Amino acid sequence: MSNNIHPTAIIDSSAIIEEDVKIHPYAVIGQNVKISSGTEIFPQAYIEHSEIGKNCKIHSGAVIGTGPQDLGYKNEPTKVIIGDGCLIREHVTVNRASGEGNITQVGNECMLMIGAHVAHNCCVGNNVIIANIALLGGHVTIGDYAFIGGSTVFHQFTRVGEMAIVGGFTGTRQDLPPYAKIDGREGRVIGINSIGLKRRGVTLEERSAIKKAFKYLWFSDYNTKNAIEKIREELPSNKYIENLIEFIITSKRGVTKRTFKQDSVDD
Repeated sequence: MSNNIHPTAIIDSSAIIEEDVKIHPYAVIGQNVKISSGTEIFPQAYIEHSEIGKNCKIHSGAVIGTGPQDLGYKNEPTKVIIGDGCLIREHVTVNRASGEGNITQVGNECMLMIGAHVAHNCCVGNNVIIANIALLGGHVTIGDYAFIGGSTVFHQFTRVGEMAIVGGFTGTRQDLPPYAKIDGREGRVIGINSIGLKRRGVTLEERSAIKKAFKYLWFSDYNTKNAIEKIREELPSNKYIENLIEFIITSKRGVTKRTFKQDSVDD
């Protein structure tokens, strides 16, 4: 056994663990696990049916890859995939998928804070932050660079678009759009996530177009169809506008139309 693996750790014979992985006391690595180089598993973490990327840190009490909370699950082979550079804090739970061959996925460079729950068949993008005790129901999708506030609740099959910021205690049964600031229960659009967009290198011109699109979609009397027509007629096209429109027209649960009657965006 490697000097990096404490003798009290329990390692299943099927586990594939690269040389420089560090595993602390009383951690349990169960069946069908692969852990890539540079990753550190802290005391009393539990992992099964999972692939863990490079340079991750999985803290005490985290439980990764256990069966889904889905009454239809019949022990078919599924798994969790965690990307590179992820920080998974204490008591986070990530369930494996239901449906043979399916996965629950967390992208690269994500941070899951204490007590967060990622349910079966979720897809969490890259560079996502999920704060304490946030709860993702089954099949939830979170876009790249989204920030999910603490104690938030997401109904199964909902989506959160890229670079959205969702305030603490928010709950939603509908999709939440990309680039938005969201707060309240049900989740309401406040404006655009101007700080997050700036940090991601979105130009002033692009941010201004996104802001105008939001005004048509959420802060006017236009219905969604007419708002999209106005956007296409009047605003210069860019990848963010096109992504916003695509997100809306592909929604299966509907995108929230709830707002606070203000636009708090400053550029």
